[in-house]
Amino acid sequence: MVKLSARRGCPIAGAAVLGCLGWWLVGFSSPALVGADLTDDRAVALPPFMVEEMAKGPPWRYAEAVGYEILSRCDDAVTRRVVEAHHRMHGLLAEMLPGPLRFSVAAPRSLILYDEQLQPASSQEVIAQVMRSDRGVEASNDVPALGLGRGMRMPLAVPRFSFLPNLRLWDRDAMAVFMIVRRDDFDADRLSLTQDYVTFLVKNRLPALPPWFVSGILKLFSQTAFARDRLTLAPLEWISEVHSAAVKINPAAAPAVRPLGEFLLNKLSPPVELPSFEPIQAWQAQAALFVRWGLDADKGAHREALWKFVELSATVGATEKNFVDCFGFGYEDALARLVVYRSAAVNRAISFKPKGAPKNPPLVLRNASDGEIARIKGDWERMEVPYVKAISPDLAPKYLAQARKTLRRAYDRDNRDPRLLAVMGLCENDAGNEVGAREFLEAAVRLGPVRPRANYELARLRFQEMRAHPAESAGRLSLPQMVEVLTPLFAARATLPPLPEVYELIGEVWGHGISPPTRGHLTVLDEGVRLFPRRTALVLLAAELYLRSGFREEASVFADIATRSASDAPALARVAALTRALAENPTPP
Repeated sequence: MVKLSARRGCPIAGAAVLGCLGWWLVGFSSPALVGADLTDDRAVALPPFMVEEMAKGPPWRYAEAVGYEILSRCDDAVTRRVVEAHHRMHGLLAEMLPGPLRFSVAAPRSLILYDEQLQPASSQEVIAQVMRSDRGVEASNDVPALGLGRGMRMPLAVPRFSFLPNLRLWDRDAMAVFMIVRRDDFDADRLSLTQDYVTFLVKNRLPALPPWFVSGILKLFSQTAFARDRLTLAPLEWISEVHSAAVKINPAAAPAVRPLGEFLLNKLSPPVELPSFEPIQAWQAQAALFVRWGLDADKGAHREALWKFVELSATVGATEKNFVDCFGFGYEDALARLVVYRSAAVNRAISFKPKGAPKNPPLVLRNASDGEIARIKGDWERMEVPYVKAISPDLAPKYLAQARKTLRRAYDRDNRDPRLLAVMGLCENDAGNEVGAREFLEAAVRLGPVRPRANYELARLRFQEMRAHPAESAGRLSLPQMVEVLTPLFAARATLPPLPEVYELIGEVWGHGISPPTRGHLTVLDEGVRLFPRRTALVLLAAELYLRSGFREEASVFADIATRSASDAPALARVAALTRALAENPTPP
């Protein structure tokens, strides 16, 4: 069985949606859809393969709401219920994890809804055709359970195929969700957000959230139950069931709550008096306790302070001064409050309920245009290709051909929406066709604003060409060449989400340009390192550029950061060279 990573789960759980692996969890799956046994190691779980000509039915419907573009082939009433359930559950999640503390993108995310009764013709029959033509599958009635439809048989060496009725895929600047929905059995009250999806939102947020908050919020969410109008957290487990029982019997004899100054700096040294558990267990338990205290203690009085402190810790680090500024008291007072709260937390569940009934988002559905269908569906199919390539390489070209066909359908009808052109450019870029990618990306940027990755890939292709044909001596780029590459990079930098490769390429352009960067220019790399401190290549590039420009103090700071993150031999060699250069006598800039 193919297991999905945190990036490829789907967001909601419930019995109304089929086979959800990350966005919507499921209580059942449909044998008619799934076909092969997902517990069989030989089964390959594929994304849906939708060919419109083979799935006659209702038209695609389109709407925008709650940060999503919705493309639906479901009944309008079902579509509304899905979107309303999505909105309601994210409103509940905000009681624990507000929007600013989640991964976010500037462009709307895609939500593709498909009627269950259309799915078999769209995926199973097409893959059956593929297997017939590529593998010499013979007609037979004896093996109907292969997921290829009745009357198909394949050689024993060929893996069996199943189809993932729901899936979340993401590119570095986009996310899309595909869902098969049962038109007559949709129960919004049985849906909930999944652990995998919330993990994705927390771990991909930038600037990166402090480890104690990530650990604490995910531990708490794993013990959270959704109801229609509230979230309920189970009683806190303090390290283990045994230690939780000790807290209930005699809090003074239970493992101690560590001083906040140590805990917030991620120190894992075990208590001397009770070394009967792993240090990481104690630290994780305290993370859950601290976050729960911030959300719940004193009737939620500290919730806003907690979120403000998380923001500060993500940008400038956790300090007692910041703590006092947020909470109004220091570490010692907070520790005493935590100890008292722990006894209550292990004994009782808590609920979070938004103030007032949530308002359903306005949803104006209309027939989708050719361009909207091609762009949204084609982008989803483009993101399917690397997923399929990783699990079934021989089928990846079929998915790529389908993505290209979907995108070209609107393009050949003279649709020149820059968003469509950007997706077409990314599709060709991902397929290794850089000439075709450049053509589409140049057109997209000329016509209007595009997503960050489209700007980055265009800049990368321009830089690649200009490095091969520099306009200045000694292989240097001229000022016009630098501007031509930097313009889309700074456009990408101005749009969410930030991409580390954007900052790296900005540094590369300055490193190869005729015009050296000023101290003001280099602050862009400061920003990049603050966002991506573990991106060793970026930190080293910043240090080298600062040193080359004569700013030795800044170069030393970045070299120290790189020393802590470098692990492979080339990075360690660059760190060593930096250290030697910094030890030499200063040279004028």
